[in-house]
Amino acid sequence: MSRVVNPLPCAAVIAFSLAACSLVEDVTDLMAERLYGRTWIAEEVAGQPVTGGIEPSLVVESDGKVSGHAGCNGYFGSVIIDGEAMSFGNLGATRMACAEPAMSQEGRLLRALDSTRGYRVQDGSLLLLDGAGSPLIRFRNGDEAGA
Repeated sequence: MSRVVNPLPCAAVIAFSLAACSLVEDVTDLMAERLYGRTWIAEEVAGQPVTGGIEPSLVVESDGKVSGHAGCNGYFGSVIIDGEAMSFGNLGATRMACAEPAMSQEGRLLRALDSTRGYRVQDGSLLLLDGAGSPLIRFRNGDEAGA
């Protein structure tokens, strides 16, 4: 005895599953798009406020490139964003010596970038997070009016 299965319900389930995957992908893409092409200015690094007069920055591009100013030197490299996960790789920096507190600020920022495993955009701020979800760096959007 052979049993014939109606292909229509199966096709509907497959189409719905693909649409759901697409929606999740679209939402995570939209999250990442809020980061791209903006200059983010660090306000707090490793639990300490950024030293007055120093404006470390971060620019994330949609092609996976990242650049910015660490406090004394410029830096550059790559970033991988997958959903709420984020990690930086191949970071390099210029090697100019600066007076304190810029050098200490720079060291904290570069170590925090290296430890980043996730991110969250909250109340107009970009938070870079460690593997446990604790904030490493808090940035404000430097491109917004009044920034």
